[in-house]
Amino acid sequence: MSIKMKGVFPKQNEQIEVHGIPGKAREVLVHIHGDTNRDTDAKLVNKYLKNGWHWNLFVPIVVAEFPEESGIGPLLLDGDHRRHMYMLTFPEREKIPAHVIQVADMEEYHRRFWEINMKNRKNASREEVFVHQVKAGEPEAISTMQELIRCGVCVYGSSDPGGIVGFASGPKVKVGAFRRTLKQGATETKMAIGILKATWPSDTELKAELMEALAILLNLYPTLQSQRSQIAADFKIWFQGVQTMYTQRDVAMDNKNSGGAVVNKHALSIARGLLKDFRKVQINNGAAPNYKQKMLKLSTLDNLIDG
Repeated sequence: MSIKMKGVFPKQNEQIEVHGIPGKAREVLVHIHGDTNRDTDAKLVNKYLKNGWHWNLFVPIVVAEFPEESGIGPLLLDGDHRRHMYMLTFPEREKIPAHVIQVADMEEYHRRFWEINMKNRKNASREEVFVHQVKAGEPEAISTMQELIRCGVCVYGSSDPGGIVGFASGPKVKVGAFRRTLKQGATETKMAIGILKATWPSDTELKAELMEALAILLNLYPTLQSQRSQIAADFKIWFQGVQTMYTQRDVAMDNKNSGGAVVNKHALSIARGLLKDFRKVQINNGAAPNYKQKMLKLSTLDNLIDG
């Protein structure tokens, strides 16, 4: 838990209503079943057990107990996949560690299932997980961190010390988007980020799809990144001169729409929209539109979109 808080919490002297009674740690029969629980996914169980069992990763299953007069025996409330993993790992054991809570009836049982799984749970973000992967020395995370530093950007996990990975004073990026962008090439990624930072120097976060779209263009059309290319010089002047009048979000949205707004190919659509516009313009004494259209063929990008 972070030492800093976001938002407004109840004041310490305000009375918070307490419901129910504390649950208890207990062992229950491993073959316990629930009522209308989801199907157990064997692939998921196998995936979780791929590297073996680790007690430090085990969270006790949650079991609901009913009043004795109800005639309803204990029911599994949460943790069926964990239960199956436990049975596969320890086939000789008849009992499994559990957190046992008390419920009044079946209506409350199902309400608690919904609240545990949907209402009162906040999963860690990819960025929060990434920070912990870096601190754990996970090789891919370390490699990504090095690229973040090289590109002058960071991933924000929390305000705690060490909660920011990469170039801490640089703009934030989403780790998934950054890794997708890196697939276009490390050089292309750094150049794309450089263009965005030069265009919106005061922005504290880079738009994921716009970053990826620029890297796609730089990768597909090497002339856009050549230091000796007039087209490359024109592109930077055009992008920084025209796009700076708008927000990153507006540029991404407008070009996604003009690029066809292809389903599940948003970055490619943005890249197409940008390319279509750039091929038409004349930048002072720069390359003529007909020359740009010859060097920057739309069909190259269209083939990738259609593929």
